[in-house]
Amino acid sequence: MSSQGPAGEKTMMPGLMCQENFACSGSEEAAFECDECKTLQCQRCEEVLHKQERLQNHERTRIPPGYVPYCSSCKGGNNGTTTGAKPRAAVRCLSCKIDLCADCQKRTHSGGNKRKHQITSYQTLKSPEPQEGPKVDDDSRKKKMTEKVVSFLLVDETEQIQVEDEEDFLRKLDCSPEDLLKVVSIFGNTGDGKSHTLNHTFFYGREVFKTSPAQESCTIGVWAAFDPVHKVVVIDTEGLLGATVNLSQRTRLLLKVLAISDLVIYRTHADRLHNDLFKFLGDASEAYLKHFTKELKATTARCGLDVPLSTLGPGVIIFHETVHTKLLGSEKASEIPEKVIQDRFRKLGRFPEAFSSIHYKGTRTYNPPTDFSGLRRSIEQQLENNTTRSSRHPGVIYKALKALSDRFSGEIPDDQMTHSCFFPDEYFTCSALCLSCGAGCKNSMNHSKEGVLHEASRRCRYSHQYDNRVFTCKVRSRGSSYGVFTVHGTFVPFP
Repeated sequence: MSSQGPAGEKTMMPGLMCQENFACSGSEEAAFECDECKTLQCQRCEEVLHKQERLQNHERTRIPPGYVPYCSSCKGGNNGTTTGAKPRAAVRCLSCKIDLCADCQKRTHSGGNKRKHQITSYQTLKSPEPQEGPKVDDDSRKKKMTEKVVSFLLVDETEQIQVEDEEDFLRKLDCSPEDLLKVVSIFGNTGDGKSHTLNHTFFYGREVFKTSPAQESCTIGVWAAFDPVHKVVVIDTEGLLGATVNLSQRTRLLLKVLAISDLVIYRTHADRLHNDLFKFLGDASEAYLKHFTKELKATTARCGLDVPLSTLGPGVIIFHETVHTKLLGSEKASEIPEKVIQDRFRKLGRFPEAFSSIHYKGTRTYNPPTDFSGLRRSIEQQLENNTTRSSRHPGVIYKALKALSDRFSGEIPDDQMTHSCFFPDEYFTCSALCLSCGAGCKNSMNHSKEGVLHEASRRCRYSHQYDNRVFTCKVRSRGSSYGVFTVHGTFVPFP
């Protein structure tokens, strides 16, 4: 950049300099560009500034050699460009703290008081000459590690596991049984780009998970792939609000995936956070605590797992992409996105107590493609945290999924369903009904496999048709016999 002197002449400086002057005097070379701060920042300023809690979620990108920022004023396609992309800046106004292309500078700073603003001009720096001999950088090495990764169908839309056994699970993941892994899954409405997000966040844009421009959902069931870079089992799920003939089973399947996950990404592509996001996470939390914590403990004991399954739910990252609206926390300096989200939960009467943490990560896409670098950094930070959920062998992951699938499976009668929440009790409790009084069994699904009898939450009534009396004793009074009996329910599976 260069400074414009009193005579209006511009002298070029050797590189892009820090525009913050927060931890430096402005003499250090810029290393990052922050979208929210709208400045180029040196290494020191970037670190000191974004240690503050209200600035931690800012989107920053590292500046490559020869980098010139985009024009801050252009919306794209209105400056003689035919592609609709924003042009690069030619100058920066130090008074307005904005970057301007030549057309915008002429339009906004050619008259009035702005004509006297201090202007610096950009120059395109020459990239350093490549060193002799091949040199593979870290990104290229990681990208090469994911070249052979393929996804496979883990569970179909009818909740049937599509791997034969633990050995088949390891073979399809293409990992070692001694590897210590974590599980990352993604949820969201159909068409919001869940598969696309996973492909760019974990696999450098390769189409490991199928994507499609068609109206129909391209992800049916649950698909999985192994990320060898982060040592993560990545799980892609079927979208919410999509057309399906197995709505109840699909929704129950999502909670099974959530139960084995260490980190959940809720992907939403909307200018504002809608209520269905908060209702889904709130209802999932309630169902997890009510039905899954007990089963996870039992699975640990029943399967003799070396690593206990955490009864505390996974961490959640809400990945929010906007186009026309500002991100949470960017409008007010004192506004913390996570606190805003907690307030929304409370207003809707939902309490996500099952999740170990909830984080917000937003990105505003002025022009495609979407920037996933901020999401990737957030995921890496959460994966490094082993406080509540530690890495485990892939065999443990398979056994947990198998145990939950065996426990919570079977048909869900539609006429017994309550649709007031995403995860009603009917998804997880026994569907047997008493023929005598009509009460439902309160035990979990498939409890009879463990020799546990049906049990209702209220007392049954006597029915002559089923003669459901059990005599416990007889007493005599004045020569007459009286039967003292209890009434037992006559349970049958709901047809």
